[in-house]
Amino acid sequence: MSSPLAGIRIIDLGQVYAAPYCTMQLACLGADVIKVEPPETGEPLRKLPGAVTATNYNFLMLNAGKRSITLNLKHPRGREILMSLLQDADVLVENYSGGVMEKLELDYARLKSRFPRLIYASAKGYGSDSRWAQMGAMDFTVQAAAGMTDVTGYPDRPGVRTPATFIDMGTGSHLATGILAALIDRGRTGCGQKVEVAMLDITVPAMTSLLAPVLEGRKVKRLGNRHWGVCPGNVYAAANGDVSIFCLTEAHWRSMARIIGREDLLSDPRYRDRSTRLKIADEVDAIITDWSRTRSREEVISLLAIDGIPCAPVRSVEEVASDPETASRGLLRDSEFPDKGAIKVLGSPLKLSASEDMMHSRPPLLGQHTIEVLGEVGISGDEIEKLRSEGVI
Repeated sequence: MSSPLAGIRIIDLGQVYAAPYCTMQLACLGADVIKVEPPETGEPLRKLPGAVTATNYNFLMLNAGKRSITLNLKHPRGREILMSLLQDADVLVENYSGGVMEKLELDYARLKSRFPRLIYASAKGYGSDSRWAQMGAMDFTVQAAAGMTDVTGYPDRPGVRTPATFIDMGTGSHLATGILAALIDRGRTGCGQKVEVAMLDITVPAMTSLLAPVLEGRKVKRLGNRHWGVCPGNVYAAANGDVSIFCLTEAHWRSMARIIGREDLLSDPRYRDRSTRLKIADEVDAIITDWSRTRSREEVISLLAIDGIPCAPVRSVEEVASDPETASRGLLRDSEFPDKGAIKVLGSPLKLSASEDMMHSRPPLLGQHTIEVLGEVGISGDEIEKLRSEGVI
């Protein structure tokens, strides 16, 4: 089967989550991804905090299918070698903090004239023209800056954040989209360009259902697992766990009332529509819970699914990791690594009917492909040993 990005070479200066997830997706689509890491230590996510040799499982999940080389970009010779790699590269990907690439003299302004076909892709915490451009950014902190933390949790306690790094992964996905668009454009014009995605920027569309009421002049409050415009909509106790139920439409509510044996509520003006039900949300939730708690989680889901009522079991992370569907969809794939043995790595959510997912090779050892890749740009033998002794690779 074909590979959409066969022949495309990516120079990956990414670290931690956002940029490595971007290049992981491109590797799944068949691109040759060369991951450039500092000598000895590797990128920050590679090693467990405080560990000398143990590899961080998070790193392994995000970096299968790539080639790893070590290169000291603070050393002039290291930057020269990077320039040699960029001669035949299609894309450079980086997510350093604001100002780092400028200090290394590797910013787009310096590279675009030398490599006019190069697509220069940057993932940032905040836009390069933002007042916060120099501020460090992590998924944790961007959730706060985006207003997400403020609206997550319960009314009687401080806001909370989710430990899921959906902003990092969303940033990586948006960056991959921008790269693909730039590749298409280069096919027409012959010219590369800079692609930038800021973590804060991708949170704005994710906040649509919260921004809309604010733009209408309303105040958004923390509601726990409830929704300001839907009732019933909450997490409900079942006999063996919890179930999330979300009656988005009046048709869902009518079906819900019938399923729980309370069709009498449909003629009660207090339950007439969502606005009236929201005023008595505690009462509505109590009625749903009285029904759900006597049934298993699986039975509740089965009954609601027949009528298409949005619902889901509240699953543990362990359940998700061991779900056969997670494996069958290729979302967690079997691999191995020397200091871990059998491991799981991330696969791509993309399913292309005429293309093969190229994620076959295991995550690379630090610098595993240095000799191979440098040989491709004419550096080999004695020079490689000299570079190693000088701390360049």
